[in-house]
Amino acid sequence: MKKILYILILLPFWGCSDFLDEVDQDKLVPEKTDHYSALLLNEFSFEYPIFKQVDFMTDNLVEDPKGLTTEKLSQKTTYTWQREIEIDEEGNELSYVNSSWERMYEDIAIANYVIEQIDEAIGEQTEIDQVKGEAYFVRALSYFNLVNLYGVPYNSSSAQSDLGVPLRNDIGVEETYNRNSVAECYALIEKDITEARRLIDAGGLSKTVWHPTVATCDLLMSRVKLYQHKWDECIEYANKVTNEYGLSTIKVDQPFVSESNNEILYSYYTAAPIFSLYDNLTGKVKEFVYYSNMELINLYDNEDKRKEAFFDAIDDGTGKVNYLTLKYQKDNYTTLGFANIRVAEAYLNRAEAYAQKGDAGNAINDIKTLHATRYSDASGVVYPSDAQEVVAFVIEERRKELCFEDHHRWFDLRRMANRPEIKHVFTLVDNSGIKLGTETYTLLSDDLNYTLPIPLKERENNPLIRNNERYEKIPEINEEILIP
Repeated sequence: MKKILYILILLPFWGCSDFLDEVDQDKLVPEKTDHYSALLLNEFSFEYPIFKQVDFMTDNLVEDPKGLTTEKLSQKTTYTWQREIEIDEEGNELSYVNSSWERMYEDIAIANYVIEQIDEAIGEQTEIDQVKGEAYFVRALSYFNLVNLYGVPYNSSSAQSDLGVPLRNDIGVEETYNRNSVAECYALIEKDITEARRLIDAGGLSKTVWHPTVATCDLLMSRVKLYQHKWDECIEYANKVTNEYGLSTIKVDQPFVSESNNEILYSYYTAAPIFSLYDNLTGKVKEFVYYSNMELINLYDNEDKRKEAFFDAIDDGTGKVNYLTLKYQKDNYTTLGFANIRVAEAYLNRAEAYAQKGDAGNAINDIKTLHATRYSDASGVVYPSDAQEVVAFVIEERRKELCFEDHHRWFDLRRMANRPEIKHVFTLVDNSGIKLGTETYTLLSDDLNYTLPIPLKERENNPLIRNNERYEKIPEINEEILIP
């Protein structure tokens, strides 16, 4: 049974009260194209629903072995890839952990609302086309994130039957529904990007970096094609981006993401970041219990400016230096949003597509072009020539360039043909600072836990929805022997 979906009943608005006409106490109806545009900006760009624990599941973060167990527990279920990430070992429900599903579907609901209603809005046709195109883009990116978090990793031989996520492209609400296949999800994503591009191009408007452009659509499409192993099409769309936009040189003494940087095609996620390096009240560095993996840090050599631009080195008081990413720091790395679609990814997407096709020369040329803007001197870099080594080299370069941005590293890991086995150590430390032992958890190369569980709330509301199979994670335990 369908019910009319009143978007404004379901969701709050930030800073929008002056443009919405009150109809009655139950619903508010936007009338002008500006209203619909602000609706999208406030719902999607302001608080982009990234899965906030995503980097804790990757090989980019590790725990501080000195950190108290009580301080590390809030991230433990995702850090150790538990079967049920919303239930801790004490049986407590962690409602904050798996909220991205609901929030992404809220964005999709708003996008559907805009797509269905915008043609009747008051405004020029060019504005209608622009806003409608943006709504298609928001829906495409939302479904892309959903299927790569909660759907089976793309496999061309089984995508028609593999479970993706439920697809809705209207404003009706189904009380029960099933999951579409991975192939169906990607088909809708591609269709939406194509329509977004057509409409934004037809609108022909010059907008700020807060709005997706034709190039933004082309870059997202190159990503979608890459994930489906459609190498030639990935290259085609990446070419459209690099033919129009170039790379910018990183400068370690100023934010890389800014309005003056033409490499930034689209910026979003302007709300509070996942974490902040500094305490706003004291201005001092906060205490952290998870840090960037030194394995990642050591990938940057002394000539690679990204190490200083992307990370802050923190002395823990004992002389040991830990690294925290600056990518969530206003005025250090970004003066815009905390999520960005930028030209560097086009070069990386194309380089990987070339490498997968066996064209090592063109793949390395793309990486060299990127390095020319990232290194003080790249003459010491040893570039491989073997086809398989080049693929691994490009994937490593993606890790270095895109670390701690959006869902990139997790999505790259789950789509790898030869995933690494990842081990996370969780050190047990009591509140007096005494180490009691360690627990070691392993994410296997072919692990089912690369796909997140459907949220508990969703399973309760829709008992017919099929959950993803996942392993129970039992740790290897080493107890600390205390000598009195």
